[in-house]
Amino acid sequence: MTGLPSPRLHCSILGPLAVQIDGAPVRIGAAKQRLLLAVLLCRANSTVPSPRLIDALWSTAPPRTARKNLQVYLSELRKKVGDRITFDGWGYSFHAGEEELDALTLRRLASTGRKAIREGDIDGASAMLGRAVRLWQGQPLVEFADAPIIEEPVRRLNELYLSIYEDWAELEIGQGRPAAALRGLDELVLHHPTRQRIVGARMTALAHCGRLSEALSQYEELRRRLATDLGVDPSPALRSLYREILGESGSLAATGRGRQRAGGQAAAAGRPANHLPWDVSDFVGREMELRRIVGENAAITLVTGEPGTGKTTLAVRAGHQLSAAFQDGILMASFRCGNETRSVAAVQREILEAAGAMVPGVQGDAATALLWRSWLADRRVLLLIDDAPSEASVRALLPGAAGSKVLVTSRSRLSGLESVARIRLGELTEPEAIRFLGILFGVDAVLGDPVAVRTILRRCGRLPLPLRVLGGRFAGLRHMSLAAIAARLDSAASPIDELVAGDVSFRQRYEQWYEDLSPAHRDTLRIFGALGGEQFSQEELLAALDDDVEAAERIIELAAESNLVTVVEAEVTAHSVCYALSPLTRAFAVSLAARRARGGQD
Repeated sequence: MTGLPSPRLHCSILGPLAVQIDGAPVRIGAAKQRLLLAVLLCRANSTVPSPRLIDALWSTAPPRTARKNLQVYLSELRKKVGDRITFDGWGYSFHAGEEELDALTLRRLASTGRKAIREGDIDGASAMLGRAVRLWQGQPLVEFADAPIIEEPVRRLNELYLSIYEDWAELEIGQGRPAAALRGLDELVLHHPTRQRIVGARMTALAHCGRLSEALSQYEELRRRLATDLGVDPSPALRSLYREILGESGSLAATGRGRQRAGGQAAAAGRPANHLPWDVSDFVGREMELRRIVGENAAITLVTGEPGTGKTTLAVRAGHQLSAAFQDGILMASFRCGNETRSVAAVQREILEAAGAMVPGVQGDAATALLWRSWLADRRVLLLIDDAPSEASVRALLPGAAGSKVLVTSRSRLSGLESVARIRLGELTEPEAIRFLGILFGVDAVLGDPVAVRTILRRCGRLPLPLRVLGGRFAGLRHMSLAAIAARLDSAASPIDELVAGDVSFRQRYEQWYEDLSPAHRDTLRIFGALGGEQFSQEELLAALDDDVEAAERIIELAAESNLVTVVEAEVTAHSVCYALSPLTRAFAVSLAARRARGGQD
């Protein structure tokens, strides 16, 4: 029948897992089905790779029928929640609107409330944030506390709730309602005794309620804990608040409304740090991606792509455009140092020292991590993490409280990273690539030899970095016309070896990329190199693998995770899929396959 309204769905994860259809509870009794639903809801509207779901359900010992069992569980869930669960070619997604999942509602209310604060609508902000606070039903998904895949999303939800409560409590205190805020602060400070913003809000609320001695005792307790655990003092804002209460200056009532976050003031002694490098002047393309990064209200944005796509260049440009909105600084660090991948602690220490924080000379990684979180907790910063090697490395650097923004670049999709806006960079469009060549070699030269331009793009592809390296090597050589450059590329055994300019070698970049891949990803790249042709079909891959369907599925999933391939053509039924490698990635894969055939080292 037509004209009947769709059943209303509501899911809850801000407390026990619960599902309702038209207000009636839906029972989901099987433990693995409940865990599967919880994983998908924690990452609502994002794709969770099938292997990650299998790992979540069976840990390190999945049965031989794990994929089939997973499909059965999903089929059973679909019977209860409808077609909200979809297969996206390499994983599964749960699609939910903002009013259909309480975690999404929480984020919307937080965003709306904070926008109202910026616009000066204090009453509206207090109402929105108060609604968000009341959505909380206790520790999220406590029945899955032992499931590692749930741990990080729950931590992020807890951090979001804490920051919302802090915002709301400060507004309530400023509006003359300290007792309302104090009820929750009393409990929160027991669980987060060194979280300075919560402590500051409770001190202020106690003082407004006339409980000055308790407010002073709260400060002394914080000071002792910080000295013992971290070797640091309370923030300047908290010390100032303590002096106000200690002196009974009477300024609390005047300064309560709109009080800044404890410790959240930007570098009082000077301008906030800005670690961003130079923004290139010949940036071409990526307009849509740039608008997404700058315009979307995403706390974490991940920019991924194969080597040479211009991930860092895009992130730096976006960072410059966003810098004015982050009063406490723009911080940047890379996990790559030459041919080595740096540790999380080394990156944390570099940022802290560059920002002027006092870092003890000798301390362990755990102490550095504690210092990092404490220093970052009350600051509103833009953090650019370049060349992230794994999900865990990114999680270790994420701010605990809301208000900051994180830009991450990585060659991998980092599919296990939660609550992120993903942007995958591919090749430039042909007009963009031609315009870039015009900047590098001169517009007249490019427009005057379209045949040479087509050859260059066919051999090098349309990625920004190889074109830039090509321009750096040949653009200043007057005897090298575009036709001569194109002929040289066309006759070369591999165009990668021609892409060297100064200290930049594209062969080196690919070799380093290859070294960083897991053994399974390396095998995948070699298999692609042996297939031949710029594109290959699913049937060709199956033939190369002796019709092993599961092996083919694993290879495509691995390739998608590491940005090795793009889907050229896919039908809804998924019976006919065509994949492609960029020209340089294909050239590198072919050289790997040839190396293996010769018995060389991988």
